[in-house]
Amino acid sequence: MGLRSEQENLKGHISSLRGIIFVLILIIAGMWVTTLQLTKTQSVSIPPDLRSGAVVQLNTPHPANIFSFTAYIYQITNDWPTDGAKEYSKNIYKLQSYFTKTFMATILNDIKDKGRKGELDGRTRGTRLLAGYDEQHVDVISDKSWVVWLDIELTEHVKGLKIKKLEIRYPIKVVKTDASDANPWGLLLDGYSQPPFEINKTAQ
Repeated sequence: MGLRSEQENLKGHISSLRGIIFVLILIIAGMWVTTLQLTKTQSVSIPPDLRSGAVVQLNTPHPANIFSFTAYIYQITNDWPTDGAKEYSKNIYKLQSYFTKTFMATILNDIKDKGRKGELDGRTRGTRLLAGYDEQHVDVISDKSWVVWLDIELTEHVKGLKIKKLEIRYPIKVVKTDASDANPWGLLLDGYSQPPFEINKTAQ
């Protein structure tokens, strides 16, 4: 009886150890998954004015940063210092990670249309932002979409002759996407919420 009792106790102890080992494996697996999540890139969007402090959330862009992103990408796209026939499409393909597929297709159609009309050959274009960030320049549609209002002075020359100088308001849709090496902002331009229009006293 004594030997059998010891064997039963040993079996019970082994079963307990197996249970403990199983629980430890589950804990280790959980910690491993948590560690993987923590190693993913997190973005923090800091507003420009911190005089009164700020509450920020991970992976939530501030409207000021959305405005800066939009102005930066849009101005680079429309900067043709020597020849629009070459630089317009070059700029677009260089920045394609910052456009939705729909907006990319729209811009490529615009390039083709302007090319057929001869509106790019030898044409230069420069842009100047007329106003910096203000709350009224960014409409929040949802936590993943916005409309940015860019006021831009557009100047074009052909063979050194100024042919256009306009102040235009561009209402540009912006949507959130996953950040990546190709697009660390995690934002995409998604076209116009309405057709751009020339700024005048009534529009202001």
